[in-house]
Amino acid sequence: MITDGPSACVLGCDVGTQSTKGVLLTESGAVVAEATAPHRVQFPAPGWAQQDPAEWVGAAAEVIRQLVRAAPGPVTHVGVSAQVDGVVAVDANLDALHPALIWMDRRAVEQTRAVQERVGTPEVYAVTGLNCDAGHSAPKMRWLLDRLGTTPRYLLPPAASVTGWLTGQVAQDHANASSTMLYDVRARRWSARMLDAFGIDPGLLPEVVDATSDLGPVRGELTGLLGLRGCRVVAGTGDDHAGAVGAGAVGPGVVVDITGTAEPIGTTAAIPHFDPERLVEPHAHAVPGVSFIENAGFVSGGSVLWLAGVLGTTQDDVLGRAAQAPPGSAGLVFIPALSGSMAPRWNEHARGAFTGITMRHGAPDICRALLEGCVYAARDVVDRLAGMGLPVDEVRVTGGGGRSSTWMQLKADVLGRPLRAVPGEASAVGAACLAAVAAGWYRDVASAAQSVVTPSSRWYEPDPSTSDQYETGYRRYRQVFDALEPTTEPS
Repeated sequence: MITDGPSACVLGCDVGTQSTKGVLLTESGAVVAEATAPHRVQFPAPGWAQQDPAEWVGAAAEVIRQLVRAAPGPVTHVGVSAQVDGVVAVDANLDALHPALIWMDRRAVEQTRAVQERVGTPEVYAVTGLNCDAGHSAPKMRWLLDRLGTTPRYLLPPAASVTGWLTGQVAQDHANASSTMLYDVRARRWSARMLDAFGIDPGLLPEVVDATSDLGPVRGELTGLLGLRGCRVVAGTGDDHAGAVGAGAVGPGVVVDITGTAEPIGTTAAIPHFDPERLVEPHAHAVPGVSFIENAGFVSGGSVLWLAGVLGTTQDDVLGRAAQAPPGSAGLVFIPALSGSMAPRWNEHARGAFTGITMRHGAPDICRALLEGCVYAARDVVDRLAGMGLPVDEVRVTGGGGRSSTWMQLKADVLGRPLRAVPGEASAVGAACLAAVAAGWYRDVASAAQSVVTPSSRWYEPDPSTSDQYETGYRRYRQVFDALEPTTEPS
C-alpha cells in the first residue's frame, strides 16, 4: 500500500538469473511497491550458461516503469544489484558483442587451467581470496578475448552493464571487482600479477568505486521511456552483497543465506579472512571498507526449477511434494552439483546425482532429497564459517527459500540452529539502501540497513526428533560426494 502524501523515493533494481526485481523505498524507510519481469537462460552446451543482456535491459525498463507509476513522489536515485561472476563484452557504444557469460557458466576450463599452471592455485587464493575456478570472471574474460575476433571496449560485470545503459558511464564497485580473480582483496585494487597471468589489459575494466558512488543522471533519451526525470544512478553492487545489506548483514554475527537460483551464504567481517580449506572466500562488501566472507553459491533454487521442469510441474509443487516425504527421504541422496560443486569442495568437474533410489521411492522422496542435498551443502558453509572463528549469532534467510516453511524448517533442523526469514526482495532492498545513502537519507549503508530491514518475527527452531536422522543423512551425503567426486574433466 502506498503511504499518503507526496514523498521522495529511491528505487532498487536487482538483475537476477531468472528475473529482474525492483522495490520502491520512501524517505520513511518503507518499501511501498514491488515489481518483477522475467528473462531466460540459455544452455547451448554442457557447462555453458549465457543470457542476452538486452533481456536484462528490457526487464529492468519494465520494472522501473511499473515502480515509477506506483511512486507517491519523485524518484531521485536508482541503485542496481546484479548477479556476480558474469561478463559482458561491449563496444564503445556499450552494446554487447556476445551473449553474457553468467555465473553458472564454466566453459573457460582451459583458461583456468593455464593460470593454475602459471601461477598456482595457492597464490591465486593468497592474492585474490578466490578459488582458481572457471566460475569466476577472469577466465570468462580470457575466453571471450580469445574468441571475439575484435577487442571490446569494456569487459563489464552484469551490474555495470545495466548502470552503463542507464547513464552511459561505466564503473563497478569493489564487491564486483573482488569476484573477478583480478583484484587484490587486501590492497583493494587490481593485481598486476593476476592481470598479467590472464593477459587482460586493465583498460578493459571499468573503474572501481564505492557501491554508493553517484555515476550521474539517467540518460536524457531514457527519461521518457522510463518516466524518470532528474534521477541519478549509483554504482550498485553484486546481488550477494546487496542481499546481505537487504538482510541486515552489515556487521559481524549475522550470517545471510540467500536462497535464490544460487545459494550464496556469508557474513560480514572487518578484514578479509582466508580459509585454509578454500570453501569460503573473502570478498569486498557493498558496505565500504569491510569484507564479506562467503561461499558464492551452489545451484539451489535452480535445482528446484530443474526438477520442476523434469516433472512437468511448478517449483511450488516440488516444495509441496517434499513436505509429504519423511525426513531423510528414505535414504535417497541428492548431490547439488548441476553446474559443478561449490560445497563441500569447489570442483568445476563435479556433477549432480541422485543415489540410493529403490522401487519404493516416489516423487515426494525425490523432491525432498533435492531440498535436503541443498541444505546439507548449506551446512557445509555455515559450519565452515563458525569453524574459522567467525561469529554465527543468527542465520537469516532471504529469497524464495525463505518463503517456504518446509525449506525453512529443514534448514533449521539440518543446521541445528534457529533461523528466520527476511521478507521481501532482499537484493533489491539492498540496492535501494545504497541509493538512499547517495540521496543523503542515511549517513552510511549500515545505518540504512538498520533502518529499513525488518526480519520476520517467526523463528524456526531445530526439531530435536529429527536430529539423528539428519546427522545420518548428512554423513551419507558427504560419503556419496567423496565417492562420486571426479578428479578430472568428464568426457
